Amino acid sequence: MHDIQPILQTLTEALLRKLGDKVDLIFQYGSHLRGNTHQYSDVDISYVPVHEATWDSITVMVGETMCDLYPIHWSHLERMADFRSVSASVLLNHRVLYQRTAAAGARMQALAARLRALQTPEARPDMVRRAQEIFQETGYGYYLLRRQAEAGHLAGCLKQAHAILQTALHCLAVYNQACIDTRKLAQALALPSLPPEFGATVQRVLAAREPEELVTAVETLLHTTRALLLAGQRELLRVESTFPVVFDAAYPELKRDLQGVMLACERQDMLAVKSSLFSLLHELSRAIAEATTGFVCSDFHGLSEYEADWTALGFPPLLPYAVAQDFAGLHRQCLAFDRRLQTFLSERGVSLNRFATLDELQSFLGER
Repeated sequence: MHDIQPILQTLTEALLRKLGDKVDLIFQYGSHLRGNTHQYSDVDISYVPVHEATWDSITVMVGETMCDLYPIHWSHLERMADFRSVSASVLLNHRVLYQRTAAAGARMQALAARLRALQTPEARPDMVRRAQEIFQETGYGYYLLRRQAEAGHLAGCLKQAHAILQTALHCLAVYNQACIDTRKLAQALALPSLPPEFGATVQRVLAAREPEELVTAVETLLHTTRALLLAGQRELLRVESTFPVVFDAAYPELKRDLQGVMLACERQDMLAVKSSLFSLLHELSRAIAEATTGFVCSDFHGLSEYEADWTALGFPPLLPYAVAQDFAGLHRQCLAFDRRLQTFLSERGVSLNRFATLDELQSFLGER
Protein backbone atom coordinates (compact mmCIF):
# COMPACT_ATOMS: atom_id res chain seq x y z
CA MET A 1 0.00 0.00 0.00
CA HIS A 2 1.71 3.17 -1.20
CA ASP A 3 -0.81 5.92 -0.45
CA ILE A 4 -2.45 5.66 2.93
CA GLN A 5 -3.67 9.27 3.08
CA PRO A 6 -7.20 8.43 1.82
CA ILE A 7 -7.46 5.72 4.48
CA LEU A 8 -6.31 8.12 7.22
CA GLN A 9 -8.90 10.66 6.06
CA THR A 10 -11.67 8.07 5.88
CA LEU A 11 -10.96 6.74 9.38
CA THR A 12 -10.68 10.23 10.81
CA GLU A 13 -14.00 11.29 9.33
CA ALA A 14 -15.71 8.09 10.50
CA LEU A 15 -14.49 8.53 14.08
CA LEU A 16 -15.55 12.16 14.20
CA ARG A 17 -19.01 11.29 12.88
CA LYS A 18 -19.33 8.78 15.69
CA LEU A 19 -17.76 10.68 18.59
CA GLY A 20 -17.65 14.32 17.49
CA ASP A 21 -16.49 16.64 20.27
CA LYS A 22 -15.58 13.68 22.47
CA VAL A 23 -12.29 13.54 20.53
CA ASP A 24 -9.45 15.92 21.47
CA LEU A 25 -6.84 14.75 18.97
CA ILE A 26 -6.27 12.26 16.16
CA PHE A 27 -2.69 11.53 15.17
CA GLN A 28 -0.61 9.22 12.99
CA TYR A 29 2.67 7.58 13.99
CA GLY A 30 4.66 4.44 13.22
CA SER A 31 6.47 3.07 10.18
CA HIS A 32 4.36 4.80 7.51
CA LEU A 33 5.23 8.14 9.08
CA ARG A 34 8.91 7.26 9.54
CA GLY A 35 9.19 5.86 6.02
CA ASN A 36 10.54 2.43 6.96
CA THR A 37 7.58 0.22 6.10
CA HIS A 38 7.69 -3.45 5.13
CA GLN A 39 5.10 -5.65 3.44
CA TYR A 40 3.29 -6.34 6.72
CA SER A 41 3.33 -2.81 8.13
CA ASP A 42 0.03 -1.70 9.60
CA VAL A 43 -1.35 1.82 9.64
CA ASP A 44 -0.81 3.34 13.09
CA ILE A 45 -3.41 5.95 13.93
CA SER A 46 -4.80 6.80 17.36
CA TYR A 47 -7.02 9.37 18.98
CA VAL A 48 -7.10 11.05 22.38
CA PRO A 49 -10.58 10.99 23.91
CA VAL A 50 -11.82 13.87 25.99
CA HIS A 51 -13.04 11.39 28.62
CA GLU A 52 -11.11 8.49 30.16
CA ALA A 53 -14.19 6.25 29.85
CA THR A 54 -14.18 6.42 26.03
CA TRP A 55 -12.85 3.23 24.42
CA ASP A 56 -14.44 3.18 20.94
CA SER A 57 -12.14 1.96 18.17
CA ILE A 58 -12.14 1.19 14.45
CA THR A 59 -10.07 -1.87 13.46
CA VAL A 60 -10.21 -3.00 9.82
CA MET A 61 -8.20 -4.70 7.08
CA VAL A 62 -7.77 -2.77 3.84
CA GLY A 63 -6.38 -5.28 1.39
CA GLU A 64 -3.62 -6.96 3.40
CA THR A 65 -3.00 -3.97 5.68
CA MET A 66 -4.46 -3.65 9.16
CA CYS A 67 -5.68 -0.20 10.13
CA ASP A 68 -6.30 0.29 13.84
CA LEU A 69 -7.74 3.55 15.11
CA TYR A 70 -7.81 3.11 18.88
CA PRO A 71 -7.77 5.46 21.87
CA ILE A 72 -4.70 6.59 23.77
CA HIS A 73 -5.99 8.51 26.77
CA TRP A 74 -4.36 11.57 28.24
CA SER A 75 -3.43 9.52 31.30
CA HIS A 76 -1.43 7.14 29.11
CA LEU A 77 0.22 10.01 27.28
CA GLU A 78 1.24 11.38 30.67
CA ARG A 79 2.92 8.04 31.39
CA MET A 80 4.71 8.28 28.05
CA ALA A 81 5.93 11.77 28.95
CA ASP A 82 7.37 10.34 32.16
CA PHE A 83 9.18 7.51 30.31
CA ARG A 84 6.89 4.98 32.01
CA SER A 85 5.49 3.51 28.81
CA VAL A 86 7.34 1.47 26.21
CA SER A 87 5.51 3.52 23.58
CA ALA A 88 6.99 6.85 24.67
CA SER A 89 8.57 7.45 21.25
CA VAL A 90 5.07 8.16 19.91
CA LEU A 91 5.28 11.57 21.58
CA LEU A 92 8.44 12.43 19.66
CA ASN A 93 7.41 11.16 16.24
CA HIS A 94 3.78 11.74 15.31
CA ARG A 95 1.66 13.88 13.02
CA VAL A 96 -1.55 15.49 14.20
CA LEU A 97 -4.42 14.85 11.79
CA TYR A 98 -7.12 16.59 13.81
CA GLN A 99 -7.29 18.68 16.96
CA ARG A 100 -10.50 19.82 18.58
CA THR A 101 -8.89 22.91 20.06
CA ALA A 102 -5.54 24.64 19.97
CA ALA A 103 -5.20 23.81 23.66
CA ALA A 104 -5.35 20.08 22.90
CA GLY A 105 -2.52 20.43 20.40
CA ALA A 106 -0.50 22.52 22.83
CA ARG A 107 -0.98 19.91 25.53
CA MET A 108 0.42 17.23 23.25
CA GLN A 109 3.43 19.42 22.44
CA ALA A 110 4.03 20.06 26.14
CA LEU A 111 4.09 16.32 26.85
CA ALA A 112 6.66 15.82 24.11
CA ALA A 113 8.77 18.62 25.60
CA ARG A 114 8.55 16.98 29.01
CA LEU A 115 9.82 13.73 27.57
CA ARG A 116 12.71 15.49 25.81
CA ALA A 117 13.65 17.13 29.12
CA LEU A 118 14.09 13.68 30.63
CA GLN A 119 16.74 12.95 28.02
CA THR A 120 19.02 15.76 29.21
CA PRO A 121 22.07 15.21 31.46
CA GLU A 122 20.34 17.08 34.28
CA ALA A 123 17.63 14.42 34.40
CA ARG A 124 20.04 11.48 34.66
CA PRO A 125 19.66 10.88 38.43
CA ASP A 126 15.87 10.85 38.14
CA MET A 127 16.06 8.41 35.26
CA VAL A 128 18.22 6.02 37.29
CA ARG A 129 15.58 6.07 40.01
CA ARG A 130 12.82 5.56 37.46
CA ALA A 131 14.69 2.65 35.89
CA GLN A 132 14.88 1.03 39.32
CA GLU A 133 11.13 1.45 39.78
CA ILE A 134 10.42 -0.12 36.39
CA PHE A 135 12.79 -3.01 37.14
CA GLN A 136 10.76 -3.85 40.24
CA GLU A 137 7.78 -4.57 37.99
CA THR A 138 9.48 -7.85 37.01
CA GLY A 139 8.74 -9.33 40.44
CA TYR A 140 5.30 -10.82 39.90
CA GLY A 141 6.24 -11.96 36.41
CA TYR A 142 9.17 -13.87 37.89
CA TYR A 143 6.85 -15.48 40.45
CA LEU A 144 4.54 -16.63 37.64
CA LEU A 145 7.53 -17.90 35.68
CA ARG A 146 8.56 -20.08 38.61
CA ARG A 147 5.03 -21.41 39.00
CA GLN A 148 4.82 -22.23 35.29
CA ALA A 149 8.20 -23.97 35.48
CA GLU A 150 7.04 -26.06 38.44
CA ALA A 151 4.05 -27.14 36.34
CA GLY A 152 6.35 -27.96 33.41
CA HIS A 153 4.30 -25.65 31.16
CA LEU A 154 6.70 -24.51 28.44
CA ALA A 155 4.33 -22.08 26.70
CA GLY A 156 3.54 -20.40 30.02
CA CYS A 157 7.26 -20.12 30.81
CA LEU A 158 8.03 -18.65 27.41
CA LYS A 159 5.25 -16.09 27.78
CA GLN A 160 6.41 -14.94 31.22
CA ALA A 161 10.07 -14.90 30.23
CA HIS A 162 9.22 -12.71 27.23
CA ALA A 163 7.25 -10.29 29.42
CA ILE A 164 10.15 -10.05 31.87
CA LEU A 165 12.59 -9.44 29.01
CA GLN A 166 10.40 -6.65 27.64
CA THR A 167 10.28 -4.97 31.06
CA ALA A 168 14.05 -5.29 31.43
CA LEU A 169 14.57 -3.71 28.00
CA HIS A 170 12.24 -0.85 28.93
CA CYS A 171 14.15 -0.40 32.18
CA LEU A 172 17.48 -0.22 30.33
CA ALA A 173 16.08 2.23 27.78
CA VAL A 174 15.04 4.52 30.64
CA TYR A 175 18.42 4.03 32.34
CA ASN A 176 20.05 5.20 29.09
CA GLN A 177 17.47 7.98 28.62
CA ALA A 178 16.79 6.60 25.15
CA CYS A 179 13.45 6.59 23.37
CA ILE A 180 13.68 3.33 21.44
CA ASP A 181 11.31 0.65 20.21
CA THR A 182 11.99 -2.11 22.74
CA ARG A 183 10.36 -4.63 20.40
CA LYS A 184 13.41 -4.26 18.18
CA LEU A 185 16.32 -6.01 19.87
CA ALA A 186 18.95 -4.32 17.72
CA GLN A 187 17.94 -0.92 19.13
CA ALA A 188 18.19 -2.21 22.70
CA LEU A 189 21.59 -3.83 22.11
CA ALA A 190 22.89 -0.54 20.70
CA LEU A 191 22.31 1.28 24.00
CA PRO A 192 25.59 2.61 25.40
CA SER A 193 25.20 1.32 28.98
CA LEU A 194 24.25 -2.33 29.30
CA PRO A 195 25.10 -5.17 31.70
CA PRO A 196 28.19 -7.25 30.81
CA GLU A 197 27.52 -9.88 28.15
CA PHE A 198 23.97 -8.57 27.83
CA GLY A 199 23.54 -9.74 24.24
CA ALA A 200 24.54 -13.27 25.18
CA THR A 201 22.17 -13.22 28.15
CA VAL A 202 19.26 -12.13 25.99
CA GLN A 203 20.05 -14.85 23.48
CA ARG A 204 19.97 -17.42 26.29
CA VAL A 205 16.49 -16.22 27.25
CA LEU A 206 15.32 -16.35 23.64
CA ALA A 207 16.90 -19.74 22.86
CA ALA A 208 15.90 -21.62 26.03
CA ARG A 209 13.67 -24.63 25.32
CA GLU A 210 13.12 -26.09 28.79
CA PRO A 211 11.33 -24.48 31.76
CA GLU A 212 14.27 -24.67 34.16
CA GLU A 213 16.61 -23.42 31.46
CA LEU A 214 14.35 -20.40 31.03
CA VAL A 215 14.28 -19.73 34.76
CA THR A 216 18.07 -19.81 34.93
CA ALA A 217 18.45 -17.51 31.93
CA VAL A 218 15.90 -15.03 33.31
CA GLU A 219 17.61 -15.03 36.71
CA THR A 220 20.88 -14.10 35.00
CA LEU A 221 19.07 -11.32 33.13
CA LEU A 222 17.59 -9.96 36.35
CA HIS A 223 20.82 -10.29 38.33
CA THR A 224 23.03 -8.51 35.78
CA THR A 225 20.48 -5.76 35.09
CA ARG A 226 20.05 -5.03 38.78
CA ALA A 227 23.84 -4.92 39.23
CA LEU A 228 24.03 -2.26 36.51
CA LEU A 229 21.30 -0.20 38.21
CA LEU A 230 23.11 -0.42 41.55
CA ALA A 231 26.33 0.73 39.92
CA GLY A 232 24.47 3.68 38.43
CA GLN A 233 23.08 4.53 41.82
CA ARG A 234 26.51 4.44 43.45
CA GLU A 235 27.78 6.80 40.78
CA LEU A 236 24.91 9.27 40.60
CA LEU A 237 22.64 9.07 43.63
CA ARG A 238 25.00 9.52 46.54
CA VAL A 239 24.50 12.58 48.72
CA GLU A 240 26.69 14.53 51.10
CA SER A 241 25.03 14.77 54.47
CA THR A 242 25.56 14.70 58.24
CA PHE A 243 23.91 13.03 61.19
CA PRO A 244 22.15 16.24 62.36
CA VAL A 245 20.71 16.76 58.88
CA VAL A 246 19.61 13.17 58.26
CA PHE A 247 18.28 12.61 61.77
CA ASP A 248 16.56 15.99 62.13
CA ALA A 249 13.40 15.32 64.20
CA ALA A 250 13.89 11.57 63.71
CA TYR A 251 14.18 10.44 67.33
CA PRO A 252 10.46 10.84 68.22
CA GLU A 253 9.50 8.65 65.27
CA LEU A 254 12.12 6.03 66.09
CA LYS A 255 10.99 6.05 69.71
CA ARG A 256 7.42 5.55 68.52
CA ASP A 257 8.49 2.38 66.69
CA LEU A 258 10.16 1.12 69.87
CA GLN A 259 6.98 1.84 71.79
CA GLY A 260 5.04 -0.05 69.13
CA VAL A 261 7.28 -3.09 69.64
CA MET A 262 6.89 -2.89 73.42
CA LEU A 263 3.11 -2.56 73.23
CA ALA A 264 2.97 -5.55 70.88
CA CYS A 265 5.13 -7.52 73.31
CA GLU A 266 2.73 -6.72 76.14
CA ARG A 267 -0.12 -7.97 73.96
CA GLN A 268 1.96 -10.88 72.62
CA ASP A 269 1.04 -9.83 69.08
CA MET A 270 3.81 -11.09 66.78
CA LEU A 271 2.37 -9.43 63.67
CA ALA A 272 2.47 -6.04 65.35
CA VAL A 273 5.93 -6.78 66.76
CA LYS A 274 7.32 -7.35 63.28
CA SER A 275 5.53 -4.33 61.79
CA SER A 276 7.11 -1.92 64.28
CA LEU A 277 10.44 -3.73 64.56
CA PHE A 278 11.16 -3.77 60.84
CA SER A 279 10.03 -0.17 60.50
CA LEU A 280 12.58 0.72 63.19
CA LEU A 281 15.42 -1.32 61.67
CA HIS A 282 14.74 0.03 58.19
CA GLU A 283 14.43 3.69 59.12
CA LEU A 284 17.41 3.71 61.45
CA SER A 285 19.63 1.71 59.07
CA ARG A 286 18.61 3.86 56.12
CA ALA A 287 19.48 7.06 57.96
CA ILE A 288 22.80 5.75 59.29
CA ALA A 289 23.82 4.61 55.80
CA GLU A 290 22.96 8.01 54.33
CA ALA A 291 24.77 9.93 57.07
CA THR A 292 27.94 7.81 56.95
CA THR A 293 28.30 6.84 53.28
CA GLY A 294 25.88 8.99 51.28
CA PHE A 295 24.01 5.85 50.20
CA VAL A 296 20.30 6.58 49.72
CA CYS A 297 18.24 3.42 49.86
CA SER A 298 14.71 2.80 48.64
CA ASP A 299 12.34 -0.11 48.06
CA PHE A 300 14.79 -1.20 45.38
CA HIS A 301 17.19 -2.44 48.05
CA GLY A 302 17.12 -5.36 50.42
CA LEU A 303 17.82 -4.72 54.10
CA SER A 304 21.08 -6.67 53.85
CA GLU A 305 22.43 -4.00 51.50
CA TYR A 306 22.15 -1.15 54.01
CA GLU A 307 21.52 -2.61 57.47
CA ALA A 308 23.72 -1.15 60.18
CA ASP A 309 26.16 -3.32 62.12
CA TRP A 310 24.29 -3.06 65.41
CA THR A 311 26.93 -4.87 67.45
CA ALA A 312 29.74 -2.63 66.20
CA LEU A 313 27.62 0.44 66.99
CA GLY A 314 26.91 -0.78 70.51
CA PHE A 315 23.20 -1.48 70.11
CA PRO A 316 21.64 -4.47 71.93
CA PRO A 317 20.16 -7.12 69.58
CA LEU A 318 16.42 -7.15 69.00
CA LEU A 319 15.78 -9.59 66.16
CA PRO A 320 16.84 -12.82 67.96
CA TYR A 321 14.27 -12.14 70.67
CA ALA A 322 11.57 -11.52 68.09
CA VAL A 323 12.44 -14.71 66.19
CA ALA A 324 12.31 -16.69 69.46
CA GLN A 325 9.00 -14.98 70.33
CA ASP A 326 10.52 -14.00 73.67
CA PHE A 327 8.16 -11.12 74.35
CA ALA A 328 9.49 -10.32 77.82
CA GLY A 329 13.11 -10.40 76.66
CA LEU A 330 12.36 -8.24 73.62
CA HIS A 331 10.56 -5.71 75.83
CA ARG A 332 13.68 -5.38 78.00
CA GLN A 333 15.91 -5.11 74.94
CA CYS A 334 13.80 -2.25 73.57
CA LEU A 335 14.42 -0.23 76.75
CA ALA A 336 18.17 -0.82 76.42
CA PHE A 337 18.03 -0.04 72.69
CA ASP A 338 16.33 3.28 73.44
CA ARG A 339 19.02 4.25 75.91
CA ARG A 340 21.74 3.46 73.39
CA LEU A 341 19.86 5.29 70.63
CA GLN A 342 19.70 8.49 72.67
CA THR A 343 23.41 8.31 73.45
CA PHE A 344 24.29 7.42 69.85
CA LEU A 345 22.42 10.40 68.43
CA SER A 346 23.53 12.88 71.08
CA GLU A 347 27.19 11.97 70.55
CA ARG A 348 26.73 12.88 66.89
CA GLY A 349 25.17 16.26 67.52
CA VAL A 350 21.58 15.22 66.86
CA SER A 351 18.82 17.00 68.76
CA LEU A 352 16.43 14.46 70.27
CA ASN A 353 13.44 16.86 70.35
CA ARG A 354 12.64 15.28 73.72
CA PHE A 355 11.24 17.53 76.45
CA ALA A 356 10.35 16.75 80.04
CA THR A 357 8.09 19.75 80.57
CA LEU A 358 5.84 22.07 78.66
CA ASP A 359 8.17 24.98 79.50
CA GLU A 360 11.02 23.17 77.78
CA LEU A 361 8.85 22.58 74.70
CA GLN A 362 7.73 26.21 74.59
CA SER A 363 11.29 27.39 74.93
CA PHE A 364 12.39 25.11 72.08
CA LEU A 365 9.55 26.24 69.84
CA GLY A 366 10.23 29.86 70.63
CA GLU A 367 13.79 29.50 69.42
CA ARG A 368 12.81 28.10 66.03
